[in-house]
Amino acid sequence: MSRLRVGTAVVVGLLFVAGVAGGVWRLTRDEPADVPPCWAAVEAERDLGPAPLTTGSPRIAVLGDSYSLGLAAGGPRVGYPAVLGERLGAEVVVHGVGGTGFTTRGFCPDNPVAYGERLAADPPDAEVVVVQGSVNDATVGRPDDVGAAADEVLQDLEDVPTVVVVGVPVIPAAEPDDLRTIDDALRAAAEDAGRAYVPLLDEDIAILPDRVHPTVEGQQRIAELVAAAIGTTR
Repeated sequence: MSRLRVGTAVVVGLLFVAGVAGGVWRLTRDEPADVPPCWAAVEAERDLGPAPLTTGSPRIAVLGDSYSLGLAAGGPRVGYPAVLGERLGAEVVVHGVGGTGFTTRGFCPDNPVAYGERLAADPPDAEVVVVQGSVNDATVGRPDDVGAAADEVLQDLEDVPTVVVVGVPVIPAAEPDDLRTIDDALRAAAEDAGRAYVPLLDEDIAILPDRVHPTVEGQQRIAELVAAAIGTTR
């Protein structure tokens, strides 16, 4: 049975709403709601800026949470999308939304933007889309509903030439069974859609003392795995 998580609220990165400026999702208000995690999301958005993280070819869009922004590890330039772009010589734009996932909608109450909502509002213009599994679905979301939501997201991306789905790593802040449920659901959704899947549960993804976010080394390992998956599907 699906259940709403009421545990630790994970402030995973940067909150954007529908509407792209320079390839990066931007907030459409001048000031954030008076909610502490929302303020943190806005600050992360300001740190990122409007430009792609890297330039080159192909054009890669990353749909994710704060992992895509390198939150707590040093910022966007050390996040796995930036490292990925540097490894592949590609242009990378980040559609990162703090506190969201397949079943979670972020911390700014006036701008809920779960993965499916963002895609419906403005599909990414890219040759490659990386869809990042979110630990938010384990800590504050509904793990049992991730599969159905992932199916819908991948259906929305059916015209994108290359899509890579990335799983969730082991983090101390989440229940292992919930992480495994999400991993199984994302793997099945990717297989059903004929897309590549990058599992992280059995990888050595180093996590910071905040019990949620990858270290610089953890971000680099994720980038390495995603780059390998993209290389085998193009």
